[in-house]
Amino acid sequence: MIHSLRPLVIASALLACAQAAASSGGPWDPYVSRSGPDIALNRYQSGELGVLLPSYDRMYLYTAWRTVQLGADGLKSVPNPQGGLLRAIGSRNGGWVDATEGKKVYGAWLAAVGAALKQAPAAPKADDSMANGYLNCPLGGYTFATSTLNDLARRPDATPARLNAWVATQRQVFKFCGDDVDAPRNRFDETKRVIPAPAELPATEALYWRQVQQYQLASAAFYGENYALSASLFAKIGATDKHPLRQWGEYLSLRSQARAATFVPGPNADQAAWQERLDAKRESPAAAAARLAAAQKKLAAIQASADHILANPELASLHEATRAIVRSMQVRLTPTLRFAELSKLLDDPRANPYQDDHLGDWRVLANDLLQPPGADQTDARPALRASAGFIDWLQTLQQCEEYNAKRSCAVERAHAIDLWNRYAKEGNKAQARVWLLAAVMLSEKLTPELEKAAQQVASGTPEYLTMRHALARHYRLSNLADKARTIGDAVLTGPALAASNSSSARNQFLQERFAVASSPADAANYLLRTASRDLDPDTGEQAKASEDGGADKVRVDIAADGTRWLNSGLSVADLSALAASTNLSKPIRTQIAVAAWMRSDLLGQDDAALNAARQIEQTAPALAPVMEKYRKLAGTPEHRYWMLLNALKYGLSPMYSGATAEIKVRAPDETLADLWCKLPAKPGASYGENTDAEHTLPMPDLGNSAARNQELAQLAGLKTATGYIGDYVMRRATAVPTDPELPWLLYVTVQSTRGGCLDADAKTLSRSAFTLLHKRYKNNEWARKTPYFY
Repeated sequence: MIHSLRPLVIASALLACAQAAASSGGPWDPYVSRSGPDIALNRYQSGELGVLLPSYDRMYLYTAWRTVQLGADGLKSVPNPQGGLLRAIGSRNGGWVDATEGKKVYGAWLAAVGAALKQAPAAPKADDSMANGYLNCPLGGYTFATSTLNDLARRPDATPARLNAWVATQRQVFKFCGDDVDAPRNRFDETKRVIPAPAELPATEALYWRQVQQYQLASAAFYGENYALSASLFAKIGATDKHPLRQWGEYLSLRSQARAATFVPGPNADQAAWQERLDAKRESPAAAAARLAAAQKKLAAIQASADHILANPELASLHEATRAIVRSMQVRLTPTLRFAELSKLLDDPRANPYQDDHLGDWRVLANDLLQPPGADQTDARPALRASAGFIDWLQTLQQCEEYNAKRSCAVERAHAIDLWNRYAKEGNKAQARVWLLAAVMLSEKLTPELEKAAQQVASGTPEYLTMRHALARHYRLSNLADKARTIGDAVLTGPALAASNSSSARNQFLQERFAVASSPADAANYLLRTASRDLDPDTGEQAKASEDGGADKVRVDIAADGTRWLNSGLSVADLSALAASTNLSKPIRTQIAVAAWMRSDLLGQDDAALNAARQIEQTAPALAPVMEKYRKLAGTPEHRYWMLLNALKYGLSPMYSGATAEIKVRAPDETLADLWCKLPAKPGASYGENTDAEHTLPMPDLGNSAARNQELAQLAGLKTATGYIGDYVMRRATAVPTDPELPWLLYVTVQSTRGGCLDADAKTLSRSAFTLLHKRYKNNEWARKTPYFY
């Protein structure tokens, strides 16, 4: 029966309509997780911190602060319930809407309607967003409605008329929260629709069926934002003896009361609520006091209603949810006071930060109260820093990221060092540990005292990997490459990093170690990076790679630092030597050998080009016939033509842009001369690598630098691939007019001038190639496919 349903299902039936927020943004680091750990949150919460970054979100930094203060052993002796951090943070899926569950829940609802009314459900249209799982109403509402309908259909007094009436009323309820099967609406459409209230059953109807509908009428009022009415209707249900939904009446009336206390009417409620918070920050002290008094009055009324529920043992199953409503209202109505209370509670690392969702509520408030103020607002954050040690620590770490208005990174470093010295002298080991960590993370040059303290951090401590990484960075910046290499190699082969199971942490050590490589061969050992995988929003675990090599297979490739090194840091000879490294996969070795082959040919280095061609034959079977013919051709002119022709056909490039698992011929009519843009002219010059997002370190200067510099200068003098190949094709048309590939090559030239990397004379080149194509080959298919020049 209805009264047997779980509390959470019925409570969720009255949640406000969910809003989706698809994440977006610019370039991101695919190898290092910079906003939070890629370690499963239960393990992270238990002390496995990996390598911390100042750019981590506050929740992760708070957890690190608490963990380091307590130490590995101390953390085991205090409340630290598994799953606490994940619950406090919420889903880590970035706000993307997963329609899978919605489709399942909506399908179950349609099936229940069909079974109850004995009607075969109509096949949904392909563009039916509701049938595809994109629902505006909360899923709990559909789950509750489905269970209720199934129960009603089994009653002995169920008739087709009664079931039809109940379904009609429920469909009307769904319209109030945005799901209208007859007039679907976009989930982001905030236009308020006028929806008539469901018709109440006549007094002649059986009491039970009228009482069941009373819940629907109250729900419709709630979703219709008539909270005064829904509160009274739910309260009436709770006060009616033997009502089938009596146990929920008082609680759902409380929810209506709470919603009314924070409701901001208007077509765009979220925007209006944001504006209201912004206006509150600018108001006068008298206005602020009046607003606070009004908010406290609302909160007192909500607390009184909640106390009535909490005093009733028959409603024990709803006590936790009731307390949650009160906490939510404390956050919404008196945010500054609640933030101060929560900050005081969280500042004791021995307390349970997950009790009553203290940390989760603090996060919500911190997202607003710790944001940089507007130009006409007073900055309250310095006072907040002084109010709680953990806030001071968080802000110290994050200032270099987001808070440069009044406190520079240098000030923050000095602040961390001062507090470390102070607590160390006082013998406060817990505070000394956490401030030592901040000082070492932020400092680019360590004092002898800081260096010694960092070196003494034991391998079993939560902060060990972060300290080791900071030391490696310090030695690199201090030109102590041998020390940096020693630390990097020890960690990369040691048990601590292996146990962390963190691709992000390993990649950070690989990046540091690569930056201090002693030779190209040494650098090859640290080139490969494993991409950080997507995180499971339910567990925080990295998504597991498929064993069959499917789409979710973990990608291992060369990151931006290594790509830049390949593109502007090595001579042709050094590239060929690297292509022979067995530490690299065949696809990567092939890409490097192709780059060496094309560059050496463009530079006129015949012997080097032939050597690279042999390497490609051995690693890329698809290119073996091409390379075999290349080696048999006589003279540079024929080599150049064959190289350019097949580079076009296979999409090959003298620049490394990532390993390609499969090399195959491109579709002729989709081929472009997009093989390179303007080539870098000096060592370390970027060629579109993701160096900023990946925080790339300075490139190691290795190999034959004199030969590299000369080659780069010569290659930089070439036009873009479109211009170079286009000019070459025009010359070829004069020198070898019988070449059967010419019509296609002229087509490719014209198509390539539509956009992308172009030279100043691209328009002239396009017109010349177009004119020659139509004059000489006017009946050719490639001329017919080229109606315009660009």
